[in-house]
Amino acid sequence: MRTQSARSVSAFNTELKLRGFKAFQIEEDGAATRVYSRKDFYKICLTTGRSVIHYASRSFEQEGTVLFFGNPHIPYSWETKSRTYTGYTCLFSEHFLQLAERSEAILQSPLFRLGGTPVLTIDPERREFLTAIFQKMIDEQQTDYQ
Repeated sequence: MRTQSARSVSAFNTELKLRGFKAFQIEEDGAATRVYSRKDFYKICLTTGRSVIHYASRSFEQEGTVLFFGNPHIPYSWETKSRTYTGYTCLFSEHFLQLAERSEAILQSPLFRLGGTPVLTIDPERREFLTAIFQKMIDEQQTDYQ
């Protein structure tokens, strides 16, 4: 039986607080979602596996690849049901949005507002396209940190 190592939450939260943005790849293990103790970030996830996402008063049971948009103003939780769960996540703060002067437009988007659709099913072709975007974000932030 494999023992899972603990993930450092404090370093991850500090990095998010300082920069307002963090993208990362979800590891291929049973504890697939990254642990972070704050819910005051927007979240975009591209994931492949089986899960149930509880968002406001609705639940979305998903299998396959989905794109999820989480909002710190709307309560949500995520249950990973697959043994193997892969993908990417990016988290960003309200302050990060305000720097781009687009926070109001994002809040009004059907992807982030209450009553909108926070989960989109993604076909394999779009998954490849979106994976490339997430990988570019990760590459770019690694360049910025050096």
